[in-house]
Amino acid sequence: MKIRLPGPLGSAALLVTAGAIVGTLMTRKGPAAPKGIPSCDGEYADTLQQLPPRIRDIENGQRSEYTYLIRSSAKYECPYYGPDGKIRRKRLESVEHGTAFAYEVANGETFLLTNEHVAAWPDVTDLTHKVDGVPDGCKRVEDRQRIVHDEHDTYEPGQISLTRVAVDPQLDAAILKTSHSLIAFPYRIGKSAALRQGNAVQVRGFPLGLIRAVNTGKVVNPYDLDQEQGWNHVDFVTDALLSEGNSGSPVLALSCKTSELQLVGMYHAGYKGHSALNVVVGIDQLREFMVKKRRVPRTSPEGSPALGATERKRVKDSLVASALPLFEFGGLHVMAEAQGDLLYYHLYGRDFPLDDRRIAVLEDRPGATGAGEISRLWVRSDPAGLREWQTKDLGGDERDFLVRFGEAVRSQMIRVMGYRRTLASSNAFEERRRGRELLRTIERQTMPSRELVGSMIDLVERLGPARDTPAVATASTGDAGAPAAPILRPPRAFEP
Repeated sequence: MKIRLPGPLGSAALLVTAGAIVGTLMTRKGPAAPKGIPSCDGEYADTLQQLPPRIRDIENGQRSEYTYLIRSSAKYECPYYGPDGKIRRKRLESVEHGTAFAYEVANGETFLLTNEHVAAWPDVTDLTHKVDGVPDGCKRVEDRQRIVHDEHDTYEPGQISLTRVAVDPQLDAAILKTSHSLIAFPYRIGKSAALRQGNAVQVRGFPLGLIRAVNTGKVVNPYDLDQEQGWNHVDFVTDALLSEGNSGSPVLALSCKTSELQLVGMYHAGYKGHSALNVVVGIDQLREFMVKKRRVPRTSPEGSPALGATERKRVKDSLVASALPLFEFGGLHVMAEAQGDLLYYHLYGRDFPLDDRRIAVLEDRPGATGAGEISRLWVRSDPAGLREWQTKDLGGDERDFLVRFGEAVRSQMIRVMGYRRTLASSNAFEERRRGRELLRTIERQTMPSRELVGSMIDLVERLGPARDTPAVATASTGDAGAPAAPILRPPRAFEP
């Protein structure tokens, strides 16, 4: 089981300074070695012993200090009952330290990359969103990130404040920025897809949040599809001995062609109980996020379910032909429905079919690339009605959550439909093998999907009776003048 590494000092978010601007970082060419590294027969070297003098000078000099210790703190308001029986509130603070690297300096600002689990805090603590020292049921009221000298640094005037620019929970990545000019990451961005087993890597960060350190190791697995804990990206696995506080650290490999170090990934998690098995988000997954500085809608990583234009049509055809377009997701029952170019996901509670009231309905509309996006949703607002919301009218956190929820539901639907096809196929051996793989993937997604469902139920409770909107359409009443609502009735087979 892969875990985030929050230890006594918290998760580490590494901000790597990656050049004057990201465009320059990706295109500029440093002086290449005339003949490269003679013993290399691939893209990257299997040893770091052959670093040329120029690179050794960088690694041993001031320019090597391109990693930064990040202090991330949050304050939570926690309700409790006093001796008189009246509800009261107290505030608790939690602090974590991590690593980060600055990868772009432009227009007087420096942008840094780190892990999402270092730079962001849950809105509300519960069973699946724990915060050290804070009980369940507390609400976040403040959070901030700063660059500090060490864990004991209490001199705030000497600390550098950071602003959160973008987060991508599926990549476990976050971008921060500061108005200070920081030391730039001195190397080019590489290609994580070119890594192979046995390649040597170097990791710079702050293990335990205590000291600036360098760890080295080997790539033991160049491809690991990471879909645990709500993540959805491609990792590679290294045996470098890393600790709490290394999360977010830049991972470098030595290019055989140029004899220079290149950025090939960002460390983000390790296998519980196995300090020599650590996973790194491949730089190929992070590049577009770093350039655009926002969460980029994308198809799933290679090897996992995608829903582009072709797959979307296949899903629609399968739904039309299916006698039972129903599947389980995180303990809820989801009924999928195709109407023209639109897909609808009807969410029923755990008591379905005994209780056939929908919790919510999501409208999945094809985007510019053919992949879907949640454009509208209807949430239960009273025992019988559904209240409509346009996603553009929601807050940024809510929109980001619906992107993640929609991607997870689509992926689960594709897996389930694929598994059902294997059961009906006559090609016994190959289909049984594929069926087992799909079933294992479905089972691995149980816990992440339950976390998403918990957050969806919280969102329904907030958007239903607790908030008001100028344009409310209820599917049960069909108000005149309201935007056209989809046919929100389940297939006839499930009607009373």
